[in-house]
Amino acid sequence: MHRLSRRMDAEIKWPQHNDAAAECWENPLVPSGYTYLLQFVAHDLVHSAIPISVAGGLGRTANARRAPLQLETLFGSGPVGTPHIYALDAPADDRRTKLRLGRMRWKENEPKTGCPFRDIARAPAENLTGVDRSIAGVRVGLTEALVADPRNDDHAVMSQLTALFALLHNALVDVIRRQERDPGPNGQFGAAYKRFLCARGALTAIYHKILRNDLMRRVIHPAIYSAYCGPAPHFIDRPGPATGGAGGWQIPFEFSHGAFRFGHAMVRPEYRINDLSTHDLNNTLEKSSANDPANMPLDETWMVQWSRFFAINGSKPNYSRRIGPYLSDGLGNEQIFPAFDATARVGLLYRDLLGAGLAGMWSVDALVAEIGSRRPHFIATSRLLADRRYRADTLRQWLAAAPAYGGLTAADIETLANDPPLPFFILFEAMQQPQAGLRLGPLGSIIVAEVIFGALAGDPYSSGEGSLAEQLARVSREFYPANVFQDIPDISDMAQLVEFTTEIAELKQAVPAFL
Repeated sequence: MHRLSRRMDAEIKWPQHNDAAAECWENPLVPSGYTYLLQFVAHDLVHSAIPISVAGGLGRTANARRAPLQLETLFGSGPVGTPHIYALDAPADDRRTKLRLGRMRWKENEPKTGCPFRDIARAPAENLTGVDRSIAGVRVGLTEALVADPRNDDHAVMSQLTALFALLHNALVDVIRRQERDPGPNGQFGAAYKRFLCARGALTAIYHKILRNDLMRRVIHPAIYSAYCGPAPHFIDRPGPATGGAGGWQIPFEFSHGAFRFGHAMVRPEYRINDLSTHDLNNTLEKSSANDPANMPLDETWMVQWSRFFAINGSKPNYSRRIGPYLSDGLGNEQIFPAFDATARVGLLYRDLLGAGLAGMWSVDALVAEIGSRRPHFIATSRLLADRRYRADTLRQWLAAAPAYGGLTAADIETLANDPPLPFFILFEAMQQPQAGLRLGPLGSIIVAEVIFGALAGDPYSSGEGSLAEQLARVSREFYPANVFQDIPDISDMAQLVEFTTEIAELKQAVPAFL
């Protein structure tokens, strides 16, 4: 795995594509905001106690995520179970319905207009190690990110995406509050919790609509998307009635440690954050409470202007990278991803490959054979999957093509060509598609679709049937006699979510620009 990771350091020579304004390595079909929406989705599906690559096995890697794709990564266990991430409704009121946000920091003079609450909430901590990470006389180190999932402060773009969803939730709470009847002093606790649950249900319905109609449409193979996007897809891997409950279907390692690692290949080497600043990937990854507490909260140069990350009103956003067996140099950051074994290999790529090797997941050959026995038409769409000899020959040629990288031996090449690690093969398959890295190939798409659409199928509000308006009306009816969401537009992609949040959270005049 170490030598394979070195081979994957060789930059891919991508073909030209139709968008002359984009670099060959860029993917104009997938603005870079979707890279981090994928990371957010990963956090909402899987939360392990410790990485397999570090643990060295499966003993400490149980998935702590109880309800996949129900926004546990944002809401935690709710205002009662995770109170530190919620703001008090009023100074003399112990009820909590809104997610806590924090003020941004200004390097220069703070303007008089615009909402200052653009960062996630952060706090200092008593430091028992004796190491003070503050800047004496200037700033206290904010080492604690007040979020439900600490990974949502992995870096600046991730924490800004988390703040975006929090802003929308809080604005939905206000929409509901304006239409509530006065419950009287004895009913305020129940009214507050009802308000929270209704807003959470609405945001979850919007989130599911975007996953189904926007994110998956962009990243998976069109034929596979067509097979899974309807209201009643025919899943390959579903539990029967006898296997339900705690012993039933779980997020498979083939997804969490295999196919879904493809998002790492989409990460750019730098980002235009807003009109004020461009930051390289190393700087972006280091901007968190864990890594840079003395420079928290985020300052104005890190406030994401969302038209730079999603195509909004004709904007030209940062594009993601094309999907292939290569990662941006910044993901080799030795401070963020230090070496942990005798190879002394730093970076995320080696961790992905080693974790896949330790997870004990199905081989590519076994997956292709099993899917071929159940859905032969899926496998028939791809020569790389249908013809094993061709697959091994194609892999062999690529592995041997850059001898200066990695030092793969002839035995290594034979081993890897005949039994490629799944996360590597998913990237390789995407690169080999006619569209050359613009979407996942069939195998990667099947694994991703099975999990994402499978999790969505278990939710009564997002079965794929009906409009968003109908789904929101059903949410509202659970809590209120009238439809409190009747004025919410049909939101089916991230651009529409950002535009709606800008309006409903009164951020049109935000400085720096929100939209």
